[in-house]
Amino acid sequence: MGILVEKDEERSKLSERINSDLRERLESTSKQEDYDGVMDSEYLRNMKKTSGSIWFWTILVILAIAALVVIFIVR
Repeated sequence: MGILVEKDEERSKLSERINSDLRERLESTSKQEDYDGVMDSEYLRNMKKTSGSIWFWTILVILAIAALVVIFIVR
């Protein structure tokens, strides 16, 4: 039974060390407030925002909806 107590004490000491390490990491990462993993990524650096082609897609969607209306309602 003494062996079980020693193992439990070792586990509790280990869990305390792990918890303190995780708390330190959490505090250090919480200081980096302006980091955004998506907006700061290399993938998005050379991307353009939506340009004039949005009008093309809007008209295309409107025409598709109109075609569906004609097919299913006017028919």
